[in-house]
Amino acid sequence: MHDFFSINRNALILRPTRDLIDWANTVFPEDPIDYDDMDQHDEQDVFLLPDFSSTEETLEWLKENCEDFLAHILEDWCMDKNAWPSPLDWPLFERFFQYSIETSVVDTMDEGYDDSDDDLEDFEDGEGFSDFDFEDN
Repeated sequence: MHDFFSINRNALILRPTRDLIDWANTVFPEDPIDYDDMDQHDEQDVFLLPDFSSTEETLEWLKENCEDFLAHILEDWCMDKNAWPSPLDWPLFERFFQYSIETSVVDTMDEGYDDSDDDLEDFEDGEGFSDFDFEDN
C-alpha cells in the first residue's frame, strides 16, 4: 500500500477555452483545431503554486502573475510573440482559460522519488499502483 503525503503547495489547473483555440486557429488556419473534438483530459496544464493561507490570497497572487502563465502557455502554441494577443492581462487570462485553484496537493510517491530513476522501473515492472483500482474512481 502506498503512503500518500500532503505537500505544502497549491495547484493551478488551466484548461484552454474555445477563445484560446479560436485564437490558435487564426494564427494557424492551415491546421485548425476543433475545440469540440479535444480530449479535455489531455488538454490541461497543472502548475504547483506557493502555499497560501487562503484561496483569496492565491487568487490575488495569480492575478499579479497571470502574464507569466499566459506567456508560458502561448509560447507552447506559437513561438512568434508578435502573433500573441495583447495585453497579457487578467481579462485575457479569464477569457483564454477555465481554471481552478486546488488547496490540497497530495504526493503519491515517497519523498525520494524525484531523486531516483529506479521508481520508473517499478511502474514498468507492473509495481506501483497495482493495488489501486482506477475504474472505481
